Amino acid sequence: MRQWLLGILLLLFLTSLARAEPIEMGEAFPRVPLPAPLEAGQRSYLGLTDDQPFTLDQIEGRLVLVEMLNVLCPHCRKQTVPYNHLYDLLEKDPVTRGQVKMLGVAVANSDEQIDNFVVIYGVRFPVVPDRRFDLHRALRGGQTPFSIYVLRDAPGEVGVVADTHLGEDPDMDELFDYLKFLLNSQVAEFAALAPKKPLTRTTLVPPQSEAEISLRIKTAFAAQGEGVQNFHQLDLPSGRRVYTASLIRNDRREPLFAEVTSRSAICDICHNVHFFYLFDRKGMVLAFEPLHLTKYGNVEWSETELTSFRKRVVGKPLIGTWNFDPKLDAVTSATMTSAIIFNSLDESQKLLEELRALGLL
Repeated sequence: MRQWLLGILLLLFLTSLARAEPIEMGEAFPRVPLPAPLEAGQRSYLGLTDDQPFTLDQIEGRLVLVEMLNVLCPHCRKQTVPYNHLYDLLEKDPVTRGQVKMLGVAVANSDEQIDNFVVIYGVRFPVVPDRRFDLHRALRGGQTPFSIYVLRDAPGEVGVVADTHLGEDPDMDELFDYLKFLLNSQVAEFAALAPKKPLTRTTLVPPQSEAEISLRIKTAFAAQGEGVQNFHQLDLPSGRRVYTASLIRNDRREPLFAEVTSRSAICDICHNVHFFYLFDRKGMVLAFEPLHLTKYGNVEWSETELTSFRKRVVGKPLIGTWNFDPKLDAVTSATMTSAIIFNSLDESQKLLEELRALGLL
């Protein structure tokens, strides 16, 4: 947005709309721990006294620009040039120096990937990882680059979202003036603009019809044994899209399960991620099937790539094995998609707990 000159009435109107978006103006920024920067100078810049995980309320200053990014995202890479310029503007101005801080949070990236990104693009501000999507999830997901301006009345407060910006932002002189304007604002002014009703969320759906997906899952079940019976979709309190059936495996009838997973892309030019996986009552992954998986250029995965990826996931237990290593686990040119899949499988522990509580495991 940042069209603050239009006045507070425009802001009230915009924030009254129910939208399927990440965190919005007026909402409290989530208190999610992040790894401290490895370099002492960057920790000092943020006001951190040690190398332990930190939350945003520990950062010095009244205003923090949190940049959600992925180091493989082309637009995130392009944004480094204007943001380096903004960093210099903020540090040279006596009004903003020490009062406005910049923090990059790299979703699904490793320390090595971030180090390479910082060196190649000469990134001036600290960048820390959000490898397991913890902050990204707390912000209700969304694509990158995504900038969040978090205002506090005083250091030590977690702060509220004063504004956000999705996508590239080339005009740093305008943003610099806007950040100075925010420094003269109070948290209460923005907290009053927080959404008053639950936000309407758009449910991601695969490109296939319900009938086609059901047929593909039933076929995948049949490949695991004989005599598929009682195939149906479960009605779970969580709303997760899970199917089940019983069939004969190893000379006995047992239940199998399949979850259809749809996740938003991290990068703002990438396609969303859709797949399903099969697992047994012990939580072992039995099969992995794509519904829509793409790599660089939004090209769909080949059969060779699928075969290689299946070797990384099929036969593993759902609990405790999904620490994504981009060098070992990623399909070439599909690192972000691969990371999303691993994170989704990591989240399956909650599904197992739900099924167990319902007596289905």
